[in-house]
Amino acid sequence: MTGSLLIGGTGTVGSATAAALEAMGISATVAARRPGPGGIALDVSQPDSLAAAEGFSTALLLTPIGPDESEIGVAAVRALRRAGVTKIVYLAIMNLEAMRAIPHFEAKIPIKAEVLSDGRSVVVEANFFQSNDRMILPAILGAGVYPLPVGETGVWSVAPADLGLACANALVRDDWAGQAVPLCGPERLTGPMLAANWAALLGRPVVYPGDAVDPFLAGLASAFPMSDWLRQDMQAMLEVTQALGCLATPEQQAQSAALLGRPAVPHSDYIATLLSQSSERAA
Repeated sequence: MTGSLLIGGTGTVGSATAAALEAMGISATVAARRPGPGGIALDVSQPDSLAAAEGFSTALLLTPIGPDESEIGVAAVRALRRAGVTKIVYLAIMNLEAMRAIPHFEAKIPIKAEVLSDGRSVVVEANFFQSNDRMILPAILGAGVYPLPVGETGVWSVAPADLGLACANALVRDDWAGQAVPLCGPERLTGPMLAANWAALLGRPVVYPGDAVDPFLAGLASAFPMSDWLRQDMQAMLEVTQALGCLATPEQQAQSAALLGRPAVPHSDYIATLLSQSSERAA
């Protein structure tokens, strides 16, 4: 087989990676529980199913958030290597160690170590996702409220297109072999700044209601059923982010720009894309 295997390739990051590879003229095969036409069916939580990776030399690995993420991820890395995969690109998160009080950050630390142990594979450590705005779009458009309590320390959120391009570059180039590489957006963003960006693009007020976490989680749970573990994880993520931010130094921003090979997408540009997509679906 040729090209890369994209494990978890039906989601936001996997789809963006496939699109970036296609733009480079490189084939990619999606692997997921329900991969769709042309894909490979596998379950990353079942190491034996990863024998389906045989014949691929490179693979993107995305691990499912949950209480057993560490075990699933480490076992998946080892299974991919048994199948003959010689380079794994694993998507993790920036500042894992500093923000390890968040359960799904802590869970990625041993996976990161396992991935990097071969000296060839790459860990892409992404800052917060600009696509988080998608889940709160009804509140933004319907009520003029930006309810995600990011806080005022700041994050350097990353656009989906940048996530895909970074992972694609890491798959096809050897510049970052054996490294964990930060991926961040071009600007510091706080809760009020995110709301202001939306207001500017919409041409009407969008309010940031403050940093209270419980009301946000209660509203989210009414729309998206959450396990107790996931609710606790999200609460920890928001509280830690408010306290510490998810910071990006000038050096990390330079590393991120090198990984992308172009400037990162600003939050305002992502908003314009999201609004265009929403209008197309409504038409």
